[in-house]
Amino acid sequence: YRKAADQDYPKAQYNLGVCYQNGTCVSKDVAMAVYWYRKAADQGYANAQYNLGYCYQNGRGISKDEAMAV
Repeated sequence: YRKAADQDYPKAQYNLGVCYQNGTCVSKDVAMAVYWYRKAADQGYANAQYNLGYCYQNGRGISKDEAMAV
């Protein structure tokens, strides 16, 4: 997914975020998951928007922020 994510393909960015969140084929790094979710979410990718909101709501990889979670 990395090559496509680096080329701003939102589905690849989302999938790379999932890999980082779960530690699939990469070292688990929730902060990196948030980074990739944000890049995809900024392009309107709904699944990434949901996961990014979850991270904000629960303080996963980023400071907890209920306002940003909505």
